[in-house]
Amino acid sequence: MPGRADPAMLVIKAIQKSRTRVEAQMSEPRQIAAAAGTAARPGSASLFIVERRLPKVSERQLAVLQAALTGAASRFSARGDGVHYLSSIFLARQERLLSLFTADSLETVRAVNEAALVPFTSIEPAIELPGLTQP
Repeated sequence: MPGRADPAMLVIKAIQKSRTRVEAQMSEPRQIAAAAGTAARPGSASLFIVERRLPKVSERQLAVLQAALTGAASRFSARGDGVHYLSSIFLARQERLLSLFTADSLETVRAVNEAALVPFTSIEPAIELPGLTQP
């Protein structure tokens, strides 16, 4: 369809934007703590990946899902729960959506996803491995 943006390119651009935020928010002690599933210190945020299986999902449904996640995370953050939705990546061939959050705990990420009414397969602590930056 002429004039319509490629969905894959939209996802890539969103990831590139959020990557800068994630790099600024993450430090090595927090990454190590995320791998262990605990916060490095009280009040520090860890990185989490939420996996979903979404067979036969449309672009419109993905947009609605993202709005639900964004809204739920914003509500929890506004009340001081220390959670931020960063971005998602949809793997079309595998029918999987991977959503990236920073939060004080896995339980907070679970609560946000349950409040968004978006079913998920798993929530896992994650470690970001930033690529090399060019001068």
